[in-house]
Amino acid sequence: MSVSTDIKNHIKANIQACASVQQVYGHEEVNPSGFPAVMVTAGDMQGEFSSNSQNSRIYAFKILILVPVSQDPPPGIAITNRMEYAEQVIATVIDEIINKSDTDFMLAGSDTTVLYVEAADVQWGYTTYEAGEARSAELTLKV
Repeated sequence: MSVSTDIKNHIKANIQACASVQQVYGHEEVNPSGFPAVMVTAGDMQGEFSSNSQNSRIYAFKILILVPVSQDPPPGIAITNRMEYAEQVIATVIDEIINKSDTDFMLAGSDTTVLYVEAADVQWGYTTYEAGEARSAELTLKV
């Protein structure tokens, strides 16, 4: 298994352990189910020469969080506005993912030696997918 795949699988497992996440994909899914849905994909990789025997590598992973804006909030939720509900759900997922990466910054238990995970950058937006439009946020984790 490649280093990138090992790190990605560990990130997926950490996200799946988050209480607020319903479904995690290791690829971009055209028609996701179970929301909030999270997609983890490989991003850019940076390398830096250190010496003849040691080099530095940084693997980036894009984490896309989706919550459809076409669905009403579940019964028992005080929020009735779909947009507000979607935004609050995504904010909760972001917090859980960031907290997990901040406390597992060496990806303990993976088969790869990880020195650190950088603090995540987050960009909010909207994403169109096969079933409609979703409120979204994209995190970038650099390992």
